[in-house]
Amino acid sequence: MTAVASDRHVSIKITNLTNAIYFTPLLVSAHNSHTRVFQQGTAASPSLQAMAEGGDISLLDTELTAVGAHNVANPAGGLLAPGGSATANLVSNRHTRFLSIVAMLLPTNDGFVGLDAVRIPRKRGTYTYYLNGYDAGTEANDEII
Repeated sequence: MTAVASDRHVSIKITNLTNAIYFTPLLVSAHNSHTRVFQQGTAASPSLQAMAEGGDISLLDTELTAVGAHNVANPAGGLLAPGGSATANLVSNRHTRFLSIVAMLLPTNDGFVGLDAVRIPRKRGTYTYYLNGYDAGTEANDEII
């Protein structure tokens, strides 16, 4: 990879702080301001549905790459267990100043953890963000065992 003077290398450490929930393969993306991986209150896209229902990040990865995003797919090398951590190293530049992270939550039928389009700070330092859990709304929540 060739680094341009305006490129910034960003290290993202993701820690699963849950008690008994696993994260399926994570997708970490640096992208432009016009790109959204998901939006609260709107229907889940087919690629978000695939991730939220089955942990398949390949469609989201392909869509984000097509709009010039820099992605790290599956930095944990599989499931991220409760208490576990994974690190993704990204390149951010004037075209990729926003960060998104998603993964399916196990065991759920369409739950996912996510951070959508947060501006990557320009100032060096350590920043902490807590990701929320979301329901993609693609399947009924009947909780039948």
